[in-house]
Amino acid sequence: MQSEDNPRFTHFSCQSHKVTVASNFEGLLTDPSEQSPDINDLKVNAWWLDIRDASEEDVRVVGQALSIHPLTAEDIVTRETREKIETFRNYYLISFQTLLSATEGDYLGRSKSLTTDPRTIPDSAGFYILVFKNAIVTFSPRGCNHVSRVLDRIHRMQDPSIMSSEWICYALIDDIVDSFGPYMRAAERDCDAIEDQVFMARADDIKAIIPLVDRLHKSISQLTHCLSGKAEVLNGFVKRCQAKSQNAVFSKAEMIVYLGDVQDHLVTTLTNLSHFDEIVGRSQANFLAQMSVNNIRLSLNINEILSKVTVLASIFVPLHMITGLWGMNVPVPGQDAGGLGWFFGIVGCFVVFIIVCCILSRRLKLL
Repeated sequence: MQSEDNPRFTHFSCQSHKVTVASNFEGLLTDPSEQSPDINDLKVNAWWLDIRDASEEDVRVVGQALSIHPLTAEDIVTRETREKIETFRNYYLISFQTLLSATEGDYLGRSKSLTTDPRTIPDSAGFYILVFKNAIVTFSPRGCNHVSRVLDRIHRMQDPSIMSSEWICYALIDDIVDSFGPYMRAAERDCDAIEDQVFMARADDIKAIIPLVDRLHKSISQLTHCLSGKAEVLNGFVKRCQAKSQNAVFSKAEMIVYLGDVQDHLVTTLTNLSHFDEIVGRSQANFLAQMSVNNIRLSLNINEILSKVTVLASIFVPLHMITGLWGMNVPVPGQDAGGLGWFFGIVGCFVVFIIVCCILSRRLKLL
């Protein structure tokens, strides 16, 4: 393998299993034996060219060399975000959105939670695949590792005779779908943790859990949205493969087998995400119900306390009125009597009145 300072171009030959990397087109053509043969000649082995972060000039050169339709070149240059499959006279275009990761370790060894890290799910970018009869050209964004992983998978193959442009296309699509696996497993762990906390969380913890549940719900919805588009594209592509008037650029039987495998994987992933979404929705409803019950219980406690305060106020207010009457600057009963008899008599009446009112309030369950 050749080494360049900024290798944006990767060429792989299915015949020699040699990988050549270069920073420009000239670096790929230094060896005359590595020049790409006729893409429509079925007698030659397939080859694969990947261009990372392709510029408009790169797309123009490839378009002239391989007779690419102007609409295809426009989609690649403008970074078309809509996922689709389009068939042309001598090739077909597959446009998929893939997730970007900073390093290979982000894909292989993820332990982050979708609830604690708001940027756990990375941004997406367009990955474009042009499949010819015996050639495949890909335009990959910087930050994805699909090309290196598929090359490793090719080198581990026990039967290289099945190598073809369709198989490489299948391997790329399968790897793009597999790249969502770590995020799905993180969602599964978070769902299990949140479901356990429904019956274990204290009342004070529920308010802190609700934002985590909402964040997880948004992450699952984002994953489902990304994968749903791929499922629709593959379903449409399978129908084109099965149509009687299919384009002769691809092998019907071979591609249906490959796409069926990816479809099964997508269906399983979407089913799991749907199940996780149901768990999150149910947990969110349970948390909100617990918050509502706690609020109702708090409101009842406050009302009970206020009712008791009201009863006590109703008992003591008349006593203030009586003491106010005896404190007026007018003649009152007992003001000329000596001793403390009137004083203790009035206080005793107050005590008896309070005791009787409290007993009646207890019997009436007002206190």
